[in-house]
Amino acid sequence: MVTTPSTPAGAMTGARFIESMKDGREVWCDGQKVADITVHPAFKDMVHELARVYDLQNTTYRDEMTYVDDESGVRTSLSWLVPKTPEDSKRKRRNSELWNEITWGQLGRSPDILAPFVVGLMMRREEYGTVKHPKCDFAENILNYYRYCRDNDLFLTHALGDPQVDRSTQPQNETRATPEDESIALHVVEETNEGIIVSGGKQLSTAAVHSNETYVSLSQTFARRNDKRFILSFSIATNSPGLKILAREPVGRWFGSWGHPLMKLDEQDNMLFFEQVLVPWDRVFMLYETPQRLGVAVAGGGAAVNFAGWANLTRAHYRMRLMTAVATMVAEAIGVIEFREVAAKLGEMVTYCEMWRHAMNGLENPDKPTTGMPAAGMGVWMAQTSARMVELLREICGSGIIMQPSENDLANPELRPYLERFMRGKDVDVEYKSRLFRYAHDLAASSFGMRQDIYEYWHGGDPNRNRINLLRGYDQSDIINRIKDEISRPLPHGEVP
Repeated sequence: MVTTPSTPAGAMTGARFIESMKDGREVWCDGQKVADITVHPAFKDMVHELARVYDLQNTTYRDEMTYVDDESGVRTSLSWLVPKTPEDSKRKRRNSELWNEITWGQLGRSPDILAPFVVGLMMRREEYGTVKHPKCDFAENILNYYRYCRDNDLFLTHALGDPQVDRSTQPQNETRATPEDESIALHVVEETNEGIIVSGGKQLSTAAVHSNETYVSLSQTFARRNDKRFILSFSIATNSPGLKILAREPVGRWFGSWGHPLMKLDEQDNMLFFEQVLVPWDRVFMLYETPQRLGVAVAGGGAAVNFAGWANLTRAHYRMRLMTAVATMVAEAIGVIEFREVAAKLGEMVTYCEMWRHAMNGLENPDKPTTGMPAAGMGVWMAQTSARMVELLREICGSGIIMQPSENDLANPELRPYLERFMRGKDVDVEYKSRLFRYAHDLAASSFGMRQDIYEYWHGGDPNRNRINLLRGYDQSDIINRIKDEISRPLPHGEVP
């Protein structure tokens, strides 16, 4: 069983979250082991931004972001609510909207992402329970883990993919042509009375450095194994002995006084290295079973167990709206909004915003108030649309997106007259224009913006694989049969001379 504190802590607070990050986790950045991520320049801004949202969920937005759970009596985040009615679904959507409004739609791995996934996992626990193991009950483990996370409002992330070493050995959606490499892929080394010992690597675990726990499993791309030791699903505390976290180069650090309104939201991406890590039996959710037969062991394996819930959907919508608003304001600030080609580009961006809004509204099906909405097509569409939105924003900004004065430039009395003369906009001063363009720069020209764009393309898995899966699952039988019937006889044609 998962050991639950005698008194559940309930909805996470800012102070409690910051303190939870000081747990001895092994984080590496730029060749150095990080002693305290709450003060390290690569991580501290994100820690305190998350703490700010946690405080808001307990104060300003308490009624919209928390609820009192019927089973435990604990007030916790609505992210953990098991939806039973259309009203529950609307409440969860609003909670996700607030998470994304407060963080400008920039967090692809906010605490609101994995919580609904674990809810969906819990709702399908009996399917996991059909696989038996003498040392644990997978269904019971999932239920207890859900309760533990819910009652303490933990921040979870996930790690699914194999390290990017040699992709040629496993064609997508196919069983590996060669045995799995024990030095690379995560696998079970041995079973003990306490749990399983695992070793290997995982990428790319976004926000692992800031999370309390990491859910480890297999993505659809890497699910087809020919060695059962590489088929496993579990959750583990971030400070587990033997777990090393390597952070990528931060995209939120800079020098000087050039303003960057979004870079504080660098949620970090990480490699995870497991070296003889013990996973307690009560944290194991699947072991050795082939997900092809069971159909639920991998991320995305089933309508109710996926990452296409309100957190991702509302984030995509807010991100689209933010880019459209910034592009519109830029067009006004430099006097091009009445240009036919610019207005058409802005109209294209509005089209994407509206299509996404309509699609989200269509998902609020009163007959199916589930956490995992079948929105695979929307995920693919977002992957290809996000890059287009960034491209349009850059085109509307022109060269101004990379040439703006800093705050120190603006404050310099010798420079200021030149800035007012040469760098102002149409009916706006240089301060307004330069700060506005900083939003555009962060979204579409900075290392932060490029990372966000890459994330949008890949976070749902390989878009080509997802398109193929959509094709294979798309029922066209009615119209195909009608066409076959039509072409089974001569088609209408003109008179034969």
